[in-house]
Amino acid sequence: MAEDSALTKTLIIQAIRSEMDGYRFYTFLAEKTAKEDVKRKLTNLAKDEVRHEALLIGIYKKLYREDVGETPKKGLGVLSQFFDHPERREKMTEIQYIDLAIEAELAATQYYKEAAEDAPNDDMKNVCREMAAEEFSHYELLQAEKEALGGKYYWFAYDDGSPLED
Repeated sequence: MAEDSALTKTLIIQAIRSEMDGYRFYTFLAEKTAKEDVKRKLTNLAKDEVRHEALLIGIYKKLYREDVGETPKKGLGVLSQFFDHPERREKMTEIQYIDLAIEAELAATQYYKEAAEDAPNDDMKNVCREMAAEEFSHYELLQAEKEALGGKYYWFAYDDGSPLED
């Protein structure tokens, strides 16, 4: 039982950090774009990450009757290193940002699917399955955005149509 509890605790804390990383990432991207429709989509993704984080914190507090405390410095997947390299981050293209987000959402989907399999009870399994489904919906949204780019549409372009990166 203690092993299940420790596994669940680690799962939740790691997931909280990853949701925090996702929020930072989508907020960063929303600030880069001048296109209002893209900004709105990215802001909504950031809000989803905050909602996920709050849900996970609530579950943690209910299970362990304590505050989460400090989370790991690094989350899961590709977003955990994104903010470590500002010089690389600023040179990325729109497609690279989208690819990174797609990769992160797929990794989150996989993480929650695996967590559902390992979860010690049905409630936690259901939460993980719901989180996996939401992360996969983010993946689908980002895939659609990437397809919309098609080389002619600039995600972060100013209203005059010129791309952000030169």
